[in-house]
Amino acid sequence: MKKFNLIILTVVLCLFLNNGYAQQPSDMFYATMETKDAFALQKNHPEDIKIIESNNGYSAVMLSDEAAHELHDKVLVHGPGFIYQSSKKKALSSIQQRRLSQKLAGGFSITQDQLVLQSLDLVNNLNIANQIQELENYGTRYHTKSSATQAVLDLKTKWENLAGSRSDVSVRIVNHTSTNMPSLVMTITGTEKPDEFVIIGGHIDSTSGGTNNDAPGADDNASGIATITEAARVLFDMNFQPKRTMEFMAFAAEEVGLRGSREIAEDYRNRNVNVISYMQLDMTNYKGSTNDVYVSTDSYNDDTLNDFLIELMNYYNASGPHALTYGTSRCNYGCSDHYSWAQEGYNVAFPFEATFNQSNPNIHTTRDTFDRSPTPNATHAAKFCKLALEYLIEIGNGVNDGGGDACADTVFNYPYQEGFEGSLNGWLQDVDDDMDWLKDANGTPSNGTGPGSAAEGSYYMYVEASGNGSGYPNKRANLFSPCLQLDGLSSAMLSFQYHMQGDNVGSFTVEVTEDRVNYANVFSRSGSQGSNWNTANIDLSSYIGTTVWLRFRAVTGSSWQGDIAIDNIEVKESTVDPDPDPDPCVALNFNDFTISGFSNQDSAGDYSVVSAGAGLSMQNNTWKYISLNYNVTASTVLAFDFSSSSQGEIHGVGFENDNSLTSSRYFKVHGTQNYGVTNYDNYAGGTATYVIPVGDFYTGAMDRLVFINDNDAGNGNNSIISNVKIYEGSCVRSSTTVVDFGTQTPILGNEDELDSSIITIAPNPTKDSFVLNVSGTNSKSMSATVFTILGKKAASIQLNPGVNTISASNLSLGSGIYLIRIESGGEKLAVRKLVIQ
Repeated sequence: MKKFNLIILTVVLCLFLNNGYAQQPSDMFYATMETKDAFALQKNHPEDIKIIESNNGYSAVMLSDEAAHELHDKVLVHGPGFIYQSSKKKALSSIQQRRLSQKLAGGFSITQDQLVLQSLDLVNNLNIANQIQELENYGTRYHTKSSATQAVLDLKTKWENLAGSRSDVSVRIVNHTSTNMPSLVMTITGTEKPDEFVIIGGHIDSTSGGTNNDAPGADDNASGIATITEAARVLFDMNFQPKRTMEFMAFAAEEVGLRGSREIAEDYRNRNVNVISYMQLDMTNYKGSTNDVYVSTDSYNDDTLNDFLIELMNYYNASGPHALTYGTSRCNYGCSDHYSWAQEGYNVAFPFEATFNQSNPNIHTTRDTFDRSPTPNATHAAKFCKLALEYLIEIGNGVNDGGGDACADTVFNYPYQEGFEGSLNGWLQDVDDDMDWLKDANGTPSNGTGPGSAAEGSYYMYVEASGNGSGYPNKRANLFSPCLQLDGLSSAMLSFQYHMQGDNVGSFTVEVTEDRVNYANVFSRSGSQGSNWNTANIDLSSYIGTTVWLRFRAVTGSSWQGDIAIDNIEVKESTVDPDPDPDPCVALNFNDFTISGFSNQDSAGDYSVVSAGAGLSMQNNTWKYISLNYNVTASTVLAFDFSSSSQGEIHGVGFENDNSLTSSRYFKVHGTQNYGVTNYDNYAGGTATYVIPVGDFYTGAMDRLVFINDNDAGNGNNSIISNVKIYEGSCVRSSTTVVDFGTQTPILGNEDELDSSIITIAPNPTKDSFVLNVSGTNSKSMSATVFTILGKKAASIQLNPGVNTISASNLSLGSGIYLIRIESGGEKLAVRKLVIQ
């Protein structure tokens, strides 16, 4: 009996363990997904999903196969929407530590016109159609079925046959731990940069739910694999040998959580493989929307790579036999294999067949067959093949934009002309700015902000200011010319046309550099220059015998209302007189600006514009500013002339980024009060010229220029500030005018606009503790903010009226010069300098 009871107890215990939470149910697996989708799935299928933990919008879950299938139909529109995880530990780790993408160090130039155009003519849509049907004929390619493995093995044979006897090509099977289905990788080793990889991929498996015995997967994703295969065929027919290593991938088990691509991407990251870019092709043959191609703009996609795909389509596919149209759309978490690569920090792009809510309605069903494509003979997929070839050839064989001081392209023969009608022809986007110059025709997108047509030909380059945070404010766009070797010319003239229109145009400069380190400003304009194209002629004769770059530099304004465009650039022997102003740094014209009172300091407000706009005359107690969007860099120079008939308390100039006082930004040149930056406080009479290297004192995005004629007594003083110029480095090439940066140490005044006896700091300098004494107020809402000399916030302090004893070490303030801004109720009371030894 005891033996019998023991058997019964064992059976009961086993049943309990099998039905309880002591182990994972056999039909469920671990995964990660977006929390909102997890809850949406749980609402209708509570038995098929268990949410283990959520963090930052993502959840670690357990899913059944049924839930995984329903996720597409009931919650999402494409892709599995989840990522398979091999264990609970991995699922939890994945939602807590998410790798940030390493953005491209630079974009890419379009430099491979001849090869790309040759490849486009070789694309055969019938090859793609045949390959789609071959894969459909396997019946199912669900990852657990033997036919799925056979499809991969047969594709391996096909790719090997395409490569022929080339010794630089290898095709390999990749086996996985999370699925029995293998993936396939074909590699073409780069001739010059074999350690840099350009990859294109898509999944080869299919699904339809239920038993998955009938899962044709013609569009999802036989179409992507067929498109990739045709691109490879074209490259092999051309005997194309890329400079960078190029790989083609067919992934296993994407439909059940990106299993194949996830393992491969993790392996590449673990081995620190340098993947320059990855492009996904998943569904290419169902034209469900107005445009042909839709670029996925989810946050994990790389903006620079997306922009380059759009640039490729603008250049190669705007018209003619290879024309296509494009738009943008958003996918979701884990919507296809590119997400696996993005998770590992690689730069990814995903062009898709339609908007994601208008894509093929038959996918993941038995109806996903080739005959249901709305365009015959895979003509829609052929467009993706052309885009794939453009991507592969330009990045696989091309060059990075910007960076370095070597000449990728050099101009030797003159006259030289560039109208941007074809590719950029060696012109490079900078990698250290905020945005790119764009090629356009027939008018910029925003009304009243750009040219309606090109100055010459059909195309021009412009900077699009639209988009708060992306297009403005103060966003920099730099465009480099090819190297210009100015030999054999008796004189040299730079001629170009520019267009600056709108209510909030920023600034535009042209600079010359021999080393991409030091820049000489040869042309400058700010604000609107009218609705027509303008012409500039710049003398470059002083550079004859040298090799230089030109840098066209635009800085956007404080809103979208102002685009900057250039066209018809020429370098040639001088045939016309250069611009009459011998100084290429053009002075501000005050007639072009609205003069406004600054902060709460402009009590008298007496001023006038003099000298036909060249000067601003201020009387009595007057603080004025003009709106001027300018990114102050380490090379920024502020130059002006100053004269005064009588001395007030503060006479000076400085940049600002808001409407409150920051004394460390104002350069005082005259006055009785020890205020602001006093390095240039040396005015002795007459008209004095000041050339101030602002970048030695502070940097950053500014939106106004402030002019100070302070006299709290109310009247009796007068000053004129004129010929105001702002430029980078130097105005002309003569070494006598080049500003010597890095030599200035700020000398800051110790007085404020308030009586200096009201707020005091002692001891000052100090090694640690100091007393900040606030007298003459009973306010209990006072605070102090400590800034470094460069304007970076270092600490915050709550203050009481009277004596406040403060420890610098407790605030983590190291030795140096600091500014303490004291406020009460949001209004600034004073700014004091503190020196910690």
